[in-house]
Amino acid sequence: MKQFLFVVCLLLAHTVAFAQLELPQSSPKASVSYRVGLTDVTVNYSSPAVRKRPVYGALVPYGKVWRAGANKCTDVTFGTPVMIGKNNLSKGKYGFFLIPKEGDTWTAIFNSDFEQWGAYQYKEEKDIARLDVAVEALAKPVEHLTYRIEDRGIDQGAIVFEWERKRVSIPFTMETMKMAMANIDKGVKEGKADDQWWIHADAAEFLLKNNGDPKMALEHINKSVELKPQVWNLWMQAQIQAKNSDFKSALATVDKVTAASKTSKDEGDYFKELEKDINSAVMNWKKGKM
Repeated sequence: MKQFLFVVCLLLAHTVAFAQLELPQSSPKASVSYRVGLTDVTVNYSSPAVRKRPVYGALVPYGKVWRAGANKCTDVTFGTPVMIGKNNLSKGKYGFFLIPKEGDTWTAIFNSDFEQWGAYQYKEEKDIARLDVAVEALAKPVEHLTYRIEDRGIDQGAIVFEWERKRVSIPFTMETMKMAMANIDKGVKEGKADDQWWIHADAAEFLLKNNGDPKMALEHINKSVELKPQVWNLWMQAQIQAKNSDFKSALATVDKVTAASKTSKDEGDYFKELEKDINSAVMNWKKGKM
């Protein structure tokens, strides 16, 4: 206990000194943020350097909880609920720790205490999620500890840690389609009347591009075209009709796209951008295939 209090006093003294004298730090603060689907993810950490030191099994001991960085513990913020392994994490901020091990797996930890210095006050009972993660060997060493966030689709991503010659990826998933559909419903119910044509078109395009319900996509795009037919939403209507295997309607709608392209210069210019894709699609649709 005395040793712990001594360490805390030293850290407090260092903090006060730092407040009075700003100098470059050996492990500077760093942060990375990225939106995966509809989920904003942020990692805040301090980035130590290797500086020719032995790292794993020495500077960072095996088998012990590590702050996964330097100085204050690393923290991770999720903007929506996510799933880590078999654990559901609520929207919010978490302390992030690693337990490095000899071999090809480490343990990743998300803990409710994100304000602590290092891992000196880490308590396992505050863990929200624990999972074993694979360790990859890097061909080239990474001098400064680094995090990045990988986008692996609209409903999944990964927090990636790299330092020295080790890489660890912590995958997470979220219910993006469910959230998107709720946003679409809200937009349709609360959006202005003049905006409804593009709200329905945006909804249809999202469903088309993300393997959503093709019949629901067709309902949205039909409403959009009914409200305001343009090259953009007519072409989308043709694609969604084809997605529903209604190639006869899709080909008829292409004629409407061509007619719409002659209503203004802007519509004509946009049609020229699409023309190659339209011609290719028409060839396939005439054969009864996508």
